[in-house]
Amino acid sequence: MNESQLQTFLTVADYKSYSKAADALVVTQPTVTSRIKALEDILEIELFNRFGHEIYLTKEGHMFMDYAKNILLYIQYSKEIQHIVKEPVIKVGFSPGYSYSFITELLKTIKSIGAIDIQVVEGYDSVSLSESVILGEIDIIFARENSPNNPDIISEYLFDNNLVVVLPSNHYLTQKQTLLLEDLNEETILSFRRNSALWKLIDQQLIGVKNVTRIDVDNNEMLLKAVANDIGIGIIPKLGIDERYNAEVKIRQINEISSIPNHVYVQYRKNSRINQLAKKIIYSIINHKYSEIPEEN
Repeated sequence: MNESQLQTFLTVADYKSYSKAADALVVTQPTVTSRIKALEDILEIELFNRFGHEIYLTKEGHMFMDYAKNILLYIQYSKEIQHIVKEPVIKVGFSPGYSYSFITELLKTIKSIGAIDIQVVEGYDSVSLSESVILGEIDIIFARENSPNNPDIISEYLFDNNLVVVLPSNHYLTQKQTLLLEDLNEETILSFRRNSALWKLIDQQLIGVKNVTRIDVDNNEMLLKAVANDIGIGIIPKLGIDERYNAEVKIRQINEISSIPNHVYVQYRKNSRINQLAKKIIYSIINHKYSEIPEEN
């Protein structure tokens, strides 16, 4: 018993005609007849009776209908096993803080490539991501630190991901195009993973800011929602600004903050399996960087 026999049986039962079933299946009528005969021999029953020009299911044929449908369903499920158990062909890692719209552009690129399984992961920080790519646990990473010199790793600078101040759209500070550190006095400052190396650099610049309230959140999305709901002022890399919040938040710069080095490097293993794919993903990231990030206004 095979899949084509079962599908042919269900098609004949639906059309009540061997010739119409043959047309629907794009096979010859003798092929349909042969498949039904083979199935009847396996089951040792008759599946159809002929009355004039029409074909009707026998009592046994009616009983077999549900079995045939279920068998085909289980066959289809079985074909998914290889997709469920196989490891992704390539793993791509990001430093924390990239926006959902930024990641979406990456996923669109992956979808356009097709026929390849990719796992996208967010690393805790750039250091842990670099270690993962050196160990071969991740194939491509986008991180803020350059990888230590390693002959097996390709490391390239892409662009700067400058830090910006994110304000609620109705905040009085949006009237100023460039802010000063003292403008943050008495404000609530929202951070994302304040114990990271990047935030330690930010805190060094904020030492002189007076009477601030600190709120540290777990992820970039939570920070943007908090700013949009007028809970406080956020400081994040510009690529962390999600386009969905364009109407709810405004971007401003503080020179001391935006001058903190925050480069984006791509690192990947020297491997012909991923080199071409890496180039396509890198192009997508660069294209997104220069086309999707909202302008300051």
